[in-house]
Amino acid sequence: MGSVGMRARGRAPVVPVGLALAVVVVMLALTGCSAELREAARLADEAVSAVEQAADGVGDGDGGGSGAGAVGGVTPAADVLAVRAMLDGLEVAGRESGIKYDRDDWRHWVDDDRDCQNTRAEVLIEESLADTTFADGERCRVTQGRWVGPWSGEVFTEASEVDIDHHVPLGHAHESGGWDWDEERKREYANDRGLAASLQATKASLNRAKGKQAPDEWRPEDTRGWCRYAADWIAVKQRWELTVTGAERGALAEMLDSCADGDSWGLDGMAGG
Repeated sequence: MGSVGMRARGRAPVVPVGLALAVVVVMLALTGCSAELREAARLADEAVSAVEQAADGVGDGDGGGSGAGAVGGVTPAADVLAVRAMLDGLEVAGRESGIKYDRDDWRHWVDDDRDCQNTRAEVLIEESLADTTFADGERCRVTQGRWVGPWSGEVFTEASEVDIDHHVPLGHAHESGGWDWDEERKREYANDRGLAASLQATKASLNRAKGKQAPDEWRPEDTRGWCRYAADWIAVKQRWELTVTGAERGALAEMLDSCADGDSWGLDGMAGG
């Protein structure tokens, strides 16, 4: 049984660690936070050393091991530092809304290119690890394929078994600043295929258990997926300039701690299937 679960659309771009930490150092210097500056400089020095060691071939072995096992290595650790820098850059604010949430305001599963395949169908096709089959010859509605649940590692072959999950749920986005968006921006968010983390084929029951809850309220039971779950959440929040609460930020930082665990699926979510 090989490692699978890499999304066809690719991973969310990770900010180069040197650049991300350099920005942090400069910002702290400008605000005169000497203690924080020293700590940021220390982290930057560790990250640079890690990258240099990786380039020199530190950790050379027989090349064996799964993708998940690579998370404990030198370069992925530097990548996690970059994700933490992204998290630190998110605005902290309370969850609030100037208007009542209405799911109908967030029009989703549209067919922008008018090829009869809506957003759900497009994501199912893109994330399937095998050729997809359709309900009829017009190839509009996907019925079968091969999808790995990113948070359970389970393999699904029937499209009816998976939801297309808004990783940062619509209702949560509404309470994190999205309530003030116009109709078009809400529509764009609800159908965002520009970032792989935004929409993901997920076990239906897990998606529905999650609802609109943030990581401080709900997280996958299987801790092996926490690293990617947190990184994807942060990437979506950064892309759409959504806020986080203090509790949410703390939960995300805790989940990123799991990236160093030996059995973690890592930032790429290499779930077995």
